[in-house]
Amino acid sequence: MSTPPPPPRLENRLPPENLLERDEHPLRELAWLLAASLFALAVLVLAAGFASRWLAPHLPFKHEVALAERLLDETPPTDPQARARHAALQALADRVAARMALPAGMQVRVTDEPSDFVNAYATVGGRIRVFHGLLRKLDSEEALAALLAHEIAHVKHRHVAAGMGHGLAVALVLSVVAPEGAAQAAQGLLGGAAQLALLGYSRDNERLADDEALAASLALYGHAGGLAQLFKTLPQADAPAGTAWLRSHPDTAERLARLQAAAAAQGALATAVALTPLPPALGQLPPPR
Repeated sequence: MSTPPPPPRLENRLPPENLLERDEHPLRELAWLLAASLFALAVLVLAAGFASRWLAPHLPFKHEVALAERLLDETPPTDPQARARHAALQALADRVAARMALPAGMQVRVTDEPSDFVNAYATVGGRIRVFHGLLRKLDSEEALAALLAHEIAHVKHRHVAAGMGHGLAVALVLSVVAPEGAAQAAQGLLGGAAQLALLGYSRDNERLADDEALAASLALYGHAGGLAQLFKTLPQADAPAGTAWLRSHPDTAERLARLQAAAAAQGALATAVALTPLPPALGQLPPPR
């Protein structure tokens, strides 16, 4: 008869000293998690922005007009000189728009802004603002018509709606997926990358608007002298040389070179033409502030 084996010995062994040690530092894992989260958020924001840029121009233009009527102060001027300026600007804009094949139901409304900034812009609903600072620098109807044609082109191609749609989409995504403080931080981190991704789109918009302005100038006057004068009038960008790629507008010299090449290709490069003075009403601006 064999002897049964002795029972196993029960021991209270101490756990190994490296039980809680990890091969990877926890802060490194946290950093990877944050990086992955920011990357996913960036993809979501950019996707929402690009989708909105595609969708916004397909919405009926009447919705833009309704938004403009709610948001913008469009009280008619009471001063006789201001009314005359408004009428002169609108009359020229109507002549330009008639040569630009706007979609049915699309109209533009132009007003002047008593500001010394050398600028003009198109906003929602076909509204265009021309600053007095720019009007003072223009001395021909052809140059002003080219400026208006450029801004009307932004309205025609719904660039304003696309830009607004992108901004609203980004803000909506950040407000939904992140708390207020985190959303602000994420927006700051992602803003640079998103802007770089969208600058090419904006520069393409500007080149398209320049091409439309050239076509309208040729249709109205038979030459591009006013557009050339406009580009020579615009102030040069303050950014240092070599950084034009980072600006939404192409460099003024680049735009002028494109214009001259396109006009020459159509046999319409006018080097010495008599330009039409501005309407008298547009020369009666209030003193600079």
